[in-house]
Formats: sequence, structure tokens, C-alpha cells
Amino acid sequence: MNHSPENLVRMGIVLGKELIGYADLAFVNEHAVEIGIAIGKSEMWGKGIGAQAAILVMEHGTKAYQLTEFFAETHKANIRSIKMLEKLGFQEVSRVGYEEYKGKNSRLIQYELLKE
Repeated sequence: MNHSPENLVRMGIVLGKELIGYADLAFVNEHAVEIGIAIGKSEMWGKGIGAQAAILVMEHGTKAYQLTEFFAETHKANIRSIKMLEKLGFQEVSRVGYEEYKGKNSRLIQYELLKE
């Protein structure tokens, strides 16, 4: 994290006093980013922490960088991630390629959220 690329903002996700993951803003252009959320401990999954982190990182991006367009990508097999993105208002824009996810080949789905 000390040598992040110029186009990446990475913030830690802290619960209590423990670092449990990170949230990324990877700049596509001056008004658009791809967000990434990772929660390391599986026992923390499904508790809304990722959704709250996504909301906070998007609010930060909107205020600090005047971002208006957010992208995200997940695997078709990652049902929790899909539900989170849709709950946050993201819309599916395309299905691209395949990648390994949990030992199986899974289609990648791209999402977009526009802020006015």
C-alpha cells in the first residue's frame, strides 16, 4: 500500500480496532472509477459491511474527486456481491469473459452506477 499506482486510492476497512479489508477507487478517467471491496475474513461476509464500505467509498469519491460514474465487476457465481451491487443501485451493463472463482470457471459481470 506504500507504493500504490497513481490512479488507485485504497482505504482500509476497520471494524472495532481490526483491519478486516479494503475499499478501492481505481480511476478510469477524471469522473469515473471502478470500485473494489474486499473483506478478508469469511465470517464477516453477509453482514452488510461491504455494502456500507461501498457507500462510504463512493461518498468519498463524489466529494473529494467529483466522481459521477462508478463501475464494478463480479463473478456470476458471487451471489452476495451481485445482491450488494444491485441493492446499491448498480445496473448490469455487460457480461465479459470467464475467470476462475472458487475453483470453477465463472462469467464476469460488469455493473455501472451513475450519480447526478
